[in-house]
Amino acid sequence: MVETFFGFKKTPFGDNPDGKQLFASQAWNQVKARLQFLVEHRGAGLITGEVGSGKSTAARSFTAGLNPNLFKVMYLHWTSGSTLDLLRQLALELDLEPSHYRGDLARQISQAIVRLNESKKQHPLLICDEAQLLRPPALEQLPLLLNFDMDSSRYLTLLLVGQPLLRRMLSLQMHEALRQRIAVHYHLEGLSREELDAYLAQQLKAAGVTQPLFDDTARQALYQASKGILRKVNKLALTALRLAASRKAALVDETILLDATTEALL
Repeated sequence: MVETFFGFKKTPFGDNPDGKQLFASQAWNQVKARLQFLVEHRGAGLITGEVGSGKSTAARSFTAGLNPNLFKVMYLHWTSGSTLDLLRQLALELDLEPSHYRGDLARQISQAIVRLNESKKQHPLLICDEAQLLRPPALEQLPLLLNFDMDSSRYLTLLLVGQPLLRRMLSLQMHEALRQRIAVHYHLEGLSREELDAYLAQQLKAAGVTQPLFDDTARQALYQASKGILRKVNKLALTALRLAASRKAALVDETILLDATTEALL
């Protein structure tokens, strides 16, 4: 109904944004600059943000542009936070048959990382998404994975991605070794009020519609309800468009937007 009523060529505000059409917000540009520094200088980096702020999308989009002949990207999304699970998943990403014991696993992984760098001339980049779910022993294992030749060689780049809780976890004394290795850190905020207007226009244009479909009051209400958090913006904007189509309204106004906020559970 939404596509037909508004004349969209595709549904706007989708859950899986096209990496080639990411909105170039100030925050995204800041993240991209830090990630570029990280892959050039290696070491460890930290990206945090609220749920739905676009952390994972930013990391995936950036790494998708890396030369696969020069970088091996390993992406771990946690369901279990144990050290053994961390090492087993990493071993599988390295195309290894995981050993049963933690010490053997760690040696397997270290040897594979060295081989990648020295034999294949390929640098591994490990991304730990939802890293706030890692238990303290697993976080304590990460500096050991970065330690080669008594810290004189950087064979592995590590990127931790997580919610604000992750920063508080890393502030604990037990994680001092990992915190000292973090060379870049950025906390991803939502879109600004001005960026929200530009984002709405970009999404509508990408879907084949150039005229504005949200009036001034609706855009203000959308910003107040979402705080610029992209996942909330997308969910609320699409819900509002669906309500507008069902009411045969050519423009989303504040009333429709507020009704959409209730329906979208924001």
